[in-house]
Amino acid sequence: MEITKEQLIFSRGEGGILIPQEVELESIEGKPSVKIIPLTRGLLQSIYQQATSDNPEEKLNADNNVIKNGLVSPILTDEDINDMKPQMSLAITQAILAISLGMSQKEINLKTEEIVQNQEIMLKKK
Repeated sequence: MEITKEQLIFSRGEGGILIPQEVELESIEGKPSVKIIPLTRGLLQSIYQQATSDNPEEKLNADNNVIKNGLVSPILTDEDINDMKPQMSLAITQAILAISLGMSQKEINLKTEEIVQNQEIMLKKK
């Protein structure tokens, strides 16, 4: 079966705007839902190219930019995003990355844990 164009690209509504999706935050008790839009490859690359070092502030800014660009509802200001509880920030970031990369939130969580473990190993070797 040949793949279709619709399977290759994100769905867009009127005016070419990406269609928001309501998703549950699987890692949060009670699984509250948020409305998010997927981030395109180009936008993801742009966001994460800014976090090129092991500087935690750069990584935090990249994650904040994922939320800023992907979270549709609830509406948060930049200050609100900076003041988010870490577990909520991580859950929303993972949800946005999951729909953007075509993965489950669980897969994103496992990849994140793997990266953290690899970084810890590298730090111990230094």
